Amino acid sequence: MIKLKDLLTEEWLTHKGKTMWFPAHTKPTMDMISMRDHIAMYPTQMEKMFGKQPISSFHVTAPDHLGKLGSIIGKKKSISSFTRANNDSPLAKGRGIQTGQGGIIFYMKGTLLAKRWMDFDTLPDKTGRRWIAGHYIAGDRQTFTKAYEKAGIPKKREKLFDKIYDIKKKYEEQWMADDEAMPYDKYKKNVEKESGSFINKFIKDFFDWQNKYIERNKAAIKKYLRTPEDKPTAWWNEVLIYDTKVIDAFVMTRVTKSAITGTRPHWEHPDGKPGSAQIEMLKYVPKNKITIGTPAQYRKWVTERQGKFDQISLS
Repeated sequence: MIKLKDLLTEEWLTHKGKTMWFPAHTKPTMDMISMRDHIAMYPTQMEKMFGKQPISSFHVTAPDHLGKLGSIIGKKKSISSFTRANNDSPLAKGRGIQTGQGGIIFYMKGTLLAKRWMDFDTLPDKTGRRWIAGHYIAGDRQTFTKAYEKAGIPKKREKLFDKIYDIKKKYEEQWMADDEAMPYDKYKKNVEKESGSFINKFIKDFFDWQNKYIERNKAAIKKYLRTPEDKPTAWWNEVLIYDTKVIDAFVMTRVTKSAITGTRPHWEHPDGKPGSAQIEMLKYVPKNKITIGTPAQYRKWVTERQGKFDQISLS
């Protein structure tokens, strides 16, 4: 059974900053639970069931996203990557899915969290967990929804929000009655403090249930999200890895030739010195491990590392 302290104290499960009504760790988690059709996967959970499975894959990013990788590479936070894509997809041209222009590709090794032969729209939260739609485990949406409702999660959520509403109302009346005795900041802190224990219990109850649900469906997870059939797709596969380490990298010529404009990251100064993008890049991989070239050269570079690009019509 998961313990509350495990949710709150593991370094990769926490983040800085607070929201107005919830303790720091809860708002993103509450948002994800409130979707009603998603479930969380995280490293300690998968390692307990399957051990550590090493894997290598490719991650595409853009110059202005390089700085964010420092909080992920080498950490328990998972990163979305691929090993196979359609030749007509953005990934085959070195463009990103979330980052648009892309242009920078890392070949990485890490530990497998989950993978599927096609993109399965996973959602990271600020704690480092990766949320997936429950039907990828259950087989269909209705089956997962029934299990979710049978566990009483929706009813517990409604009771929680009613409780928070009552707490807010109580302190709001005190604040409105005398804003000197009860300043707005104190009103917020009081609501957060009193509601925190109820929120924490709801989150703990959810994870107790979802972890048991995952354990009961261990065989399905292994089949569909650990060792899925390796087959072509009209788009790309999705491979979630953590504890990542960069092996080498490829940079598109278009990135190195981009003009210096405003604060946009650039590869090189006119005088030949490293620009902001190259400086960030060198934090993750040495210069002699960076290849610069065209999309065609990039595809060759990927296939030399056992990646695949398939020819499948999108029509």
